[in-house]
Amino acid sequence: MMKRYFVGSITFVCLFSLFFLIGCGDSEDTDSIVIPSELYDTNELTYDISDAEIQELMALDVPTNWEQTKDPELRAKYYHANLLKQFGNIPAVHIVAAREREKILTGVMVFTTTDEMVDFEKARYVLWPTTHNRDNLERVLKIKLRRETDDPELFAKLYREELIEQHGDIPEVEVVVEGETKLWFGGFRFPGDEDEYVAFLEAKYVLWPNDSQLRRLEKYRKAQADGTPFHLVDRDNDD
Repeated sequence: MMKRYFVGSITFVCLFSLFFLIGCGDSEDTDSIVIPSELYDTNELTYDISDAEIQELMALDVPTNWEQTKDPELRAKYYHANLLKQFGNIPAVHIVAAREREKILTGVMVFTTTDEMVDFEKARYVLWPTTHNRDNLERVLKIKLRRETDDPELFAKLYREELIEQHGDIPEVEVVVEGETKLWFGGFRFPGDEDEYVAFLEAKYVLWPNDSQLRRLEKYRKAQADGTPFHLVDRDNDD
């Protein structure tokens, strides 16, 4: 039989508090955005796991040097069993163990949605409630809010804070924030926004100097110099 763990829900008051605190204030745009404590709630964490899987993990004889186990599948099971015995049969244990298994087997953790990132960081914070893990949870909650908001000003404020944390308070950050906000809420208009778009690509290349960014920048610089309408630029191979 499969068990689905589900406890409680985030209340309407929580969501109302969120938008009251960060969507309606008159504070300066440089003020840090504070996520209300209600949004750190972990009671909605869920995970499906069978009784047989739990029994198998509990029956494992985990060696003290299990981290050196060469078989990656077995090493992942040892990790899961250790968490289960340490913290009990709670959703956070299985969420973290599943992600660590993915990392052990493939070398990376792949999150296909922001909610998956939020659940993982919440689960880690449940198991290890450190300042570092709370900061990581706050970071992904802000990313989730930025991606879901329909308020351009809130989007820009969240993204600005995120980029300043990564790159410092440099002019290119503001250019990228303005450009991304424009892309998310209407997009650039051609003809008319060519200079602004090239400046946006130049700023992105300063923040993320990779080959993909450079190819796109050079492509639009050439189009601008040649007088080629930007909507005719071939964007194949652009990432």
